[in-house]
Amino acid sequence: MTTPLTTPLKKSTSCPRCAGTGWVTTDAEDPGATLRRCSCYASQDVERRLKNSLIPSRYQRVELSNFSLYSGIDGTLEEAQLTAEKFAKAYPDQKDPGLLFQGPSGVGKTHLAVAVLRELVTSCGVTGRFVDYRDLLRSIQNSYNPVSETSELEILHPVLHADILLLDELGTRRPTDWVRDTVTQILNDRYKRERVTLITTNYEDDDADASIPTLAERIGPYARSRLYEMCRKVPMHGKDFRQITGRGTVHNTDDQPKSSRAASRPHAH
Repeated sequence: MTTPLTTPLKKSTSCPRCAGTGWVTTDAEDPGATLRRCSCYASQDVERRLKNSLIPSRYQRVELSNFSLYSGIDGTLEEAQLTAEKFAKAYPDQKDPGLLFQGPSGVGKTHLAVAVLRELVTSCGVTGRFVDYRDLLRSIQNSYNPVSETSELEILHPVLHADILLLDELGTRRPTDWVRDTVTQILNDRYKRERVTLITTNYEDDDADASIPTLAERIGPYARSRLYEMCRKVPMHGKDFRQITGRGTVHNTDDQPKSSRAASRPHAH
């Protein structure tokens, strides 16, 4: 079964103010006094929403303030950080309905996207969901198995209904008609619901090397066109931070752009 967007708060028996009830009276001496939520309730609510966002453990501590500009080469990382900060600060009145972080592996795309997600979930009382593009498509395909206990609807519900969706590594699955139709369905549904969508991808909109596929080729021209309406493009150029610092593990994959494979870069984060 998939994790729901909301789960009940756990009873805090250690709170001296409310004795675990989540409520305190405005005047203990007045029988007619009204009740209000205890401060421990708000703390648990944030904890619950962060947990339900399914942010991977390696990104649990990322913030907008600890983003590294070490690998930047042309000022785009500084601009990307500023764009992310402005977006989070302006929510829900931000100018752009979403952000599309584009660039090679290891420049910090997932860091900034997760930092925005965490900030909004923590400070704005919204629901969020981190979704790996490949894992999502794999889960949907597995739901078609007659013995599966999870339906496609159950998998897609939190993806479509979360206030803030972070779709990581868009385009890394080899494109087929089914893949293009599925990603188009997700983007269209969130567009119609006016939900904020944060996206990271290794694929650019154009490339001088014709052997390197564009984002439109990976997800389909219709889905890419929809993204123009849904997200502000945030280019990020730089060296692979993990290779510079020696952090992380280098992976080779047929689903990466050839330029990334040639440099032995891991997937974008």
